[in-house]
Amino acid sequence: MSAAATALPSVPAQITRNDLSPPRSRSVRLTSDLKTANKIIASIKAANHPIGLELQNAIVAEALRKKIRHRERCRVNQARYRKRQLKAEADVQNGIARLRNEIEHLQSRCNDLSGVPTSRTAWGVTGDYIRHFNYFSAHPGPRYDGASKFLREIMAPDVVDGSSSGGDTQIETWRRFALYFGDVHVELRGMKMPSDVTLVASTITTVTITRNTLRYAFPHLNSDGDAGTQGGDWSPIASRILGQRLVVHGSVLFGWDNTSNKV
Repeated sequence: MSAAATALPSVPAQITRNDLSPPRSRSVRLTSDLKTANKIIASIKAANHPIGLELQNAIVAEALRKKIRHRERCRVNQARYRKRQLKAEADVQNGIARLRNEIEHLQSRCNDLSGVPTSRTAWGVTGDYIRHFNYFSAHPGPRYDGASKFLREIMAPDVVDGSSSGGDTQIETWRRFALYFGDVHVELRGMKMPSDVTLVASTITTVTITRNTLRYAFPHLNSDGDAGTQGGDWSPIASRILGQRLVVHGSVLFGWDNTSNKV
């Protein structure tokens, strides 16, 4: 093979070859390549041993070829990076869309809770009661009306709870419980019916002692005897129990009216 056939492209050809980029980008790259070529030529001329023009062109052309190849690799890598970025953005958007759908689904299910109980049997109403109570305790404000409607649906007007009677007293009991304690949760562990009009639900109730607990349930633990409203100090016992998690095993007795299918 002849020397002419294996010769490297000339410097101008090496600089302008296969450059299909936009004019502005092409101008910037041409300026950079010319600076590189001039710098190499200046270094060659400063060498102690003279180098012929043809060899100078070959050295410059080879240096430019390496630079252009490196630049092309960078361009490809940048394109791959942009592609990965676009894919990541698309994945995020798809994830957001899925989360929105899940939120809408969960909101729909939560809204359904305020409707008619899933079953008008003692067993079904008891499960619904615990479920509604837990949801109300977590969101007492927004769920007040829904919880009131639910309790009116399942309870007779003359229902008795301790020393209180009437369906409206139940929602007040729920409200106070959610106000007095934090992180309230009741777990239904089992149910049994000693008779056809009585159901006993075994429960585990978990609550956190908060400042509201001290203020409303244990005001006497403050030196002023009035939950600190008079500027008193809380006792060491109050400081120790604040923030503690309590777990209480208990049971709830439901009286059942088979005629109205209500508590």
